[in-house]
Amino acid sequence: MEHHKGFGILSIILLIFALLALGTVGAGAAIVLGKAPICPNAGTAPRSEKMIGDILENGSVTITDGEATMFAQNYIGKQVTDARVCFTKGTGHLSGTVNLGAVKPTFYVTSGVDLTSAVPKVTNLGIQLGSLPNIPALSSLAQGVLNQRVSGALSKIELKKQYSATFGEGSVTITSQ
Repeated sequence: MEHHKGFGILSIILLIFALLALGTVGAGAAIVLGKAPICPNAGTAPRSEKMIGDILENGSVTITDGEATMFAQNYIGKQVTDARVCFTKGTGHLSGTVNLGAVKPTFYVTSGVDLTSAVPKVTNLGIQLGSLPNIPALSSLAQGVLNQRVSGALSKIELKKQYSATFGEGSVTITSQ
């Protein structure tokens, strides 16, 4: 298992969203006509991951939509066009477009994260895809497949400390327990 401290927490949150975004397309999801919703923030210059980790070691750190968007673009920019992150009370969201050759579906993933145990867990998962044929029967199947994929990836990560993630309008606050 990998051990993560401070700045690794941001990586874990973005890993969850990346797995959800990339896994969504292969598994299907709730299909919307036209485009899926889009997070509004195109990104702002983030602090370094080291700086965020150092701040977290002293208690807690707040990461804005804009910072998280820039981190997401750095982490998954090759797989996802116009990746954007936004936070609302209780959950985080990732939107973007995935190029599948002939089709380029948009997506909007909603999720929380539980960082209180040694292995992070996804909570409140919701997925919307746009610009694909409507196949409603795949929606519940997609949820199960994605939960398995994300849980499998997260089971390889072990947190040395407990953290909490508090999602609010426009930011997430990660607190070291």
